[in-house]
Amino acid sequence: MNSLEPEEEDYLFCPSLDWDELYTEETFGDRLRLFYSQFDSSTRALLDDALFRETDQTDLVTGLEILCANQIIYKRLIQKHQKISNQIRWIWPETVSQLVIGMYSPHWYGQTFKLR
Repeated sequence: MNSLEPEEEDYLFCPSLDWDELYTEETFGDRLRLFYSQFDSSTRALLDDALFRETDQTDLVTGLEILCANQIIYKRLIQKHQKISNQIRWIWPETVSQLVIGMYSPHWYGQTFKLR
């Protein structure tokens, strides 16, 4: 019976991977996770029920859209738009210039906040 552990000699054939070389840039998802982690539990609970979308022009993220699941979440996030905007300015300082909080019910409506 063979063991599941590789032999010492097998390590010579597998070069070690330096993950920093493979992922040199942060992705939108990485920054979105950082954005999410900056809030307290009550705001994170609201953001859990929302969808996020980036809007871009020529491969540069220029806006962040938060699509709310219902009107209650929409109203509460509108009340917290200043706190959300401050975090966006910190995490995407040079790229994101607007925040859109909205919902579909049955038509699109929402508010746009300029960040600069």
